[in-house]
Amino acid sequence: MTTTVVFDFDGVLLRGDSFAGYLRWRTAQRRRRLLAALPAVPLLPLLRHPRTLPWAARVFTSALTLGLDRARFEREIDAFCEIWLAHEGRVIAPLLARLREHVAAGDRVFVASGTADYLLHGLLVRLGVDGVTALGTEVEFGPTGLRARRHNYGAAKLATLAEAGVHAPWSISYSDSYADLPILAAATRAVLVDPSPSHERLVREALGARLELIRTR
Repeated sequence: MTTTVVFDFDGVLLRGDSFAGYLRWRTAQRRRRLLAALPAVPLLPLLRHPRTLPWAARVFTSALTLGLDRARFEREIDAFCEIWLAHEGRVIAPLLARLREHVAAGDRVFVASGTADYLLHGLLVRLGVDGVTALGTEVEFGPTGLRARRHNYGAAKLATLAEAGVHAPWSISYSDSYADLPILAAATRAVLVDPSPSHERLVREALGARLELIRTR
């Protein structure tokens, strides 16, 4: 029987939120882009909570990507990937090694992430990862900037995986976040990587003793 393994991306293979990092980098290139986001500043605390993050993220993403088209977006992402990965300590080496072990063992490996699909693929290529199916957030462009067709976050990952032919239960899920409780709960082995105390508590309340922890720092 084929072992199916689902990895989250940010916080599991790389430290930090890659798409938020891209937005910060993009804004730093032209500070005037901040002006469009000023009305949304009171929403910043909402980005810290899994239940409110998707809505607040949509507001900030729209404000910070006004006028962006796909060709420019891809050029920016290509430049950003190099900068993001150059940061010391960005790669979570033990988990990247574990992913490669799963691939080498012939497991069916999926990387399901809320980050933009093109960004996810670009980072995985630069990490030298192959033999996996990468499922990020598909994005589109319009007068109000970049927006997600469906943000691949939380329970939406189940739908994205189902469209890729993966249905619960599967063998193992790796994540760092309570937001991924749906994919963790759907796995025989649920592995939480470097969680914050609050996220660990919430996931443990839901999954009990079958929760496994990996700490890399």
